[in-house]
Parts: sequence; C-alpha cells; structure tokens
Amino acid sequence: MKQNSEIYLCKLHYLVEDRWDCMNTGYINFNSKNEMILIEKETSMEVFAVSVNQQYNFTFDEEEAIQFQFNDYYALSFQSKQGAQNVWNKIQNILNEEDDDESIVLTPVNENNLPLILETMNKLVQSGNQAKQILSSYLLNKKDYLDMLIIQFNKLEQNNNQGLLQIMCQIVKNIVTVSEHELFQILLSDQYYLFIFGALEYDEEMTKKNFVPHRQFFEKNAQFLQVVQIKSKERLKTIHFIYRLQYLRDCGLAYYIDECQLMLIKIVLSNKNHDRLLRVAIWISQNTLKILKNFLLTLLINSEISISQLQNFLQKYVQFLKNSKIQIKLLFIKNQESMDYMKLLKIIQLIHFKDEILLKIPTMILELVISCLQNYPINFRKYIISEHQQVLKYPLFNLIVENAFKNDLYLEILKLLIDNTSDEQNDTLNCFLSQFYPKLSQYNSQEFKVEQKTQFVEISLGLARNLKTSVKEVLILNQTTFKIGFILQENNKILQTKCLQFFKIMILQRDEDLNKQIIMALPNLISPLLVYKGLRENLIFSQLLEIIKIIYEGGNQNIIRQLEQELKQWEQHSNYQKIQDIFKTIKNNCLKNQFSNLASESKPQHQINYNVVDDEIDLFKSVQGHSTNLHKQPLKKLVDYDDEIEVISKKTKID
Repeated sequence: MKQNSEIYLCKLHYLVEDRWDCMNTGYINFNSKNEMILIEKETSMEVFAVSVNQQYNFTFDEEEAIQFQFNDYYALSFQSKQGAQNVWNKIQNILNEEDDDESIVLTPVNENNLPLILETMNKLVQSGNQAKQILSSYLLNKKDYLDMLIIQFNKLEQNNNQGLLQIMCQIVKNIVTVSEHELFQILLSDQYYLFIFGALEYDEEMTKKNFVPHRQFFEKNAQFLQVVQIKSKERLKTIHFIYRLQYLRDCGLAYYIDECQLMLIKIVLSNKNHDRLLRVAIWISQNTLKILKNFLLTLLINSEISISQLQNFLQKYVQFLKNSKIQIKLLFIKNQESMDYMKLLKIIQLIHFKDEILLKIPTMILELVISCLQNYPINFRKYIISEHQQVLKYPLFNLIVENAFKNDLYLEILKLLIDNTSDEQNDTLNCFLSQFYPKLSQYNSQEFKVEQKTQFVEISLGLARNLKTSVKEVLILNQTTFKIGFILQENNKILQTKCLQFFKIMILQRDEDLNKQIIMALPNLISPLLVYKGLRENLIFSQLLEIIKIIYEGGNQNIIRQLEQELKQWEQHSNYQKIQDIFKTIKNNCLKNQFSNLASESKPQHQINYNVVDDEIDLFKSVQGHSTNLHKQPLKKLVDYDDEIEVISKKTKID
C-alpha cells in the first residue's frame, strides 16, 4: 500500500455512550508486524496501532466503514470506497494467513545462503511470539531442513570455515529460542543433539577458559549408570532427553537463554505441555512478572491447580495489558487541544488505577504459590531440589530470600519452606543456613523497622521449632538468642510474644551450648519485668514469668545463679522488691514440686511437655495454667512453704 495515499485517508471514531466521536484524521497503513496503523495527516506521526488478528472482530459494512473491537469499539470511515475495500482486503489476507504454518519459506541451505537464513530467522525471532511459532512449526514440518543444516555443518568443519561456523551457531541459537516441547524432542534426539551442541561450540560469547567441547563431554566424560536395568526404550529415551535439556539450560546456553525460554525448558522438564497456557504465560513473563524468575508456571502445573481457571485469568490480563497503553494514549490525544483540566485529571487517575491493577497481578500469583506450599509441599520440595545448578545453587532460594524483607508474601513463602523442611531437604536447608541466614541475622540493627525485626524473629522461630544440629550451630554462630533479646525491648506486643516463644523453645532444650547463649540474653529478660507495674494477668508479663519458672524447673544452677545476680544489679529500681518476691515464690514452688515428685518417684519436673502455641489467647491460658499456684496462693502461705522446704532440707542432711 502506498503510504499517505489520498484513497486511504480516513477518520478514526471511538464509541462513547452510543455515539461515535471522531478522534483523529489520517492515513491507514500496515507495518511488518501486521499492525494497522493510523498516520496523522497534519504531523505524519503514528498516532494509533492495532494488531490485525481474529480476536478483535474486524467487520466491513461495505459503506466505507471498517469496525473492530479493541477493548472498546472503533470504526474507520474512508473518503474513498476503493480505499476502504483495499484496506479490508489487506485485513482479510492477514487474517487468512494468521494460522498458516507455511506462510514462510526458508532459503535452501548452502554456504552462500547461510547469512540470508540467519537474517530471516533474526527477523522472525524479533517479531514476537506469533512469528516464533510460525518458524517453530515450519521446522517441525520440514525435518529435512535440519538434515540439510547438519550436512552443511559437517562440510564447514571439514573446511575449518570459522566465519560460517559462527553463523551456523547463531542459526542454532535462533532455533533453540523458538523451540517448544515437540521441537525440543527432535533437536535433542540421538539423531540431532550432537549437531546442536557441536554448533554451540563455535559460540564467540562463550568463555573458552578451561572449556571442554560439548561433544567431547557427551562422548567421553558423561556416563550413564543404571543401578537397576531399564528395559523400556521410551523410558531410556526420556532420561537422555531430560539430561540433555538440563545440560543445554545450565551449560550450553546458560548465559543466552532468556527468561521466557528458561521457563519453557522447565515446563518441558516437568513432562507437561499445556500449549495455550504456555503462550499466555510466556507473554506475561516477558512483561510484568519477572519477580518470579519463571518458577511460577512449573509450580502451578505440578501442584494440580486448575489450569483452565488460571488460563482464563491470564488471557484477560494479557488483553488488559495490550489495551492499557493505547487507551491512555488515545485519551490524551483526544483532550490535548482543549486542555480540559478535569478530563486530564481523570486520565491521570485512570493511569494510577491501571498501575494499581498491575501491582496486584504479581500478588495474586504469589498467593497461588503460597497455596501450593500449603497444599502440595511435596511437589514444591521436589521442585526446589531440581533447581540445583552448577553456577548457582538453588536459585529459587536466592530469589525468595532477597525479597523476603521487601514483600510479605515472599516472607510467608520462606517461612513455609522452613516449616516444611524434611530429611530429603537437608541440602537445601543447609544451603539456606550457611548462605542466607547470616544475611538475615544482620537485619536487627536499630535502623530497621519493627516489621523487619518481626520477620527476622519469625524466621528464627521457625528454625527453632525444627532444631537440628545444623540449625543449632547457625543460631549460636549468629548469636540469634542475644539479638532476639534486644528485639524483646521493642514496645510491640506481637513482636514480644514471638520473641518469648523463641526463648521458651531455647530454654526447654536444656542444652549446655544453648544455655550459654541464654545467659547472655538474661539482662534483656529482666528489664521488661521491672518496667511492668500493672496487673500480673498481662499477657507479656505472664509469658516472662513462665520463662522464669521454666528456668527454675530446669535446675541448671549456672543459669539460676546468673539470673539472680542479674536481678540483684537492679536493687535500686523502684519495682525491684516486687519482682524479687515473685522470683522467690516461683523458686519455692518449683523446689516444692521437685521434692514432691521425687517422693512419688515420678519423672522430673523439667520433662513436662510445654506447648509453644502461636495463638495469644491459648498461650495466655497456658501461662495461667502453669502459674496456678502462683496466682491462687496468698503471699502469707508462701512463708509456710519456705518453712516446709527448710524442714525437708534438714531432714535430708540428717539422713
């Protein structure tokens, strides 16, 4: 079509409340991406563009008007009937070719044509997903084209033609870029995989230091060992395919494969293939959901979440994104001359509204990931373990930890991962403890907000609940107990409750190494007790008293002595005498119970099971339950207990 030809002059109309408003006047043209564009008559600038495809419902009323639905309703009215007919014919041709896999024909393979083949492929790869799918389908239907490439590649190697070998490498990289499940199956089959990896050996961008040629690695270094003989040929074929695909991801093209392609490879590795969903999700991964680094889709498929529901949601989201920018642009164009302040304000509000929606999309996806962890932890663990890579161990851990203090949903995922740790995950947990927890433990400085300190305490509490040897060592090395003691001083009830839960777990371990850490934190347990001057039934105060009771019940004289010495340093405090009396009462009750248990040959008091609960009300009841004698016995009666204990002690010495 001749650009700016008068027969293609038309007006663009926009349907508003059952009437057509004229938005602009200009010339219709088409670009290489099969987009219909409007070039403004006065400025010769492109002011409107819409992709020509079936979803926009193009119609022609044969009276110089072409209508289409692009989120809203639009119409083109031409001054020339011939121009309208020509434009409609062009639209029809594009729509008819939309699903035609044979709409491209690659140049025959020979030395002279290799640069032209590469140029054609580059254009297709850069033209978007539809062009990539066309190229992929062409290669699937023309398998002999791959055979011709192999023959040409062997000739180039014999002649040591380095220039053309590098072009062949770029061609192979393009082929990998457009590959989906079926094409990957062909490329990495026994017939073709050595050609693919052989061509990638000539990649100039690959670091050559200590480089082992891919073909040499497969033919000499890689060994396939069978503990149990596998008789099924299909099973063996699948095993080899998965290994080669992982090698391609981690070694062959680790630096080159983009996020979209990496996600696709991971889905292929899961042995699932939902074609329509893939196309939508790939488009999203290229635009807005990069925070997930492609882990989302495999996780969702493996977790058996409704694919149809997700697909419907994603399709609507894609349509929304495509229409957002053009709608805002049109509104500006429509109002730029009048400069109506209220209208422009509405446009700005619309932009903010759309931004709000865009921000909610990743949140929805992260909530789905959390749902997977809550309902399908086994699948999630398998996926974590499969993410081991040569360059970076467990990249999903990297992603989650890096964002844990920036996003509450990532933090929730991290806590669920820690809570669902099992024996088979020891490697991943150890990796987390050695590489990431030391970074997290730095987040308790005075500069950080209460929310960030809460996050650190919650993660530490999750680790404490599953106190393996490796966890204990890391908690000691990073002085976690001491740091949480400082955080306990925050005037925040929820945060203090979580800190005290952590202390309770640590003290109940009755471990000498942990006891040393507890002694360091004792000053931070005493100071909140002295500050409180209200009723004893206060939740935080009750929890602190329960911890003091557990210390006395444990009978560790070193901790008890340090506790009492620390309290004595506060003799000048106005609340000192009251707290000292409470300590005495708790100590006497514990001694009485211990002598009573010894007399009845029951198990030691420190073996009583204490339930650490998250719910504050339950925890409060638990505290009151342990402190029943403390609250019900009057102070005068406690003096009698002292006398009884003294008599028992003297009798024991005489015996």
